Amino acid sequence: MKSHWVYYNSVRIFLADFSQYGANGAGVRAETQYIIEILKNEPDHSVLSLTNVEGTFANEDILRSLAELLTISNKKIKKRAVTGVTGFRRHFLDAFAAAVGNVKFSVFDTPEEAYDWLSKA
Repeated sequence: MKSHWVYYNSVRIFLADFSQYGANGAGVRAETQYIIEILKNEPDHSVLSLTNVEGTFANEDILRSLAELLTISNKKIKKRAVTGVTGFRRHFLDAFAAAVGNVKFSVFDTPEEAYDWLSKA
């Protein structure tokens, strides 16, 4: 799996790496299950997280997996950034967040911008 902890400016940040899965719903599902296992022992509202979705496209399987992850990860996440969403996909992300409910995030053009913002939490 690709998701892992990183340190940026001495701050611990979790990278939820959904990049380059294309339309591979099974791959995204496996990644979400891996993330759930990693985050389950973290204190509530303590995790700084960057979610990278570059090169991954929305379909029913992927959206279902991400919605399931959000119901669990929202309890653990203190602050969330998203990268890899450009153009019309930003509007789609907003619609997905509204449909799922209770998802707070900021979208950034580059991981470096996101890490910088998260490290100042």
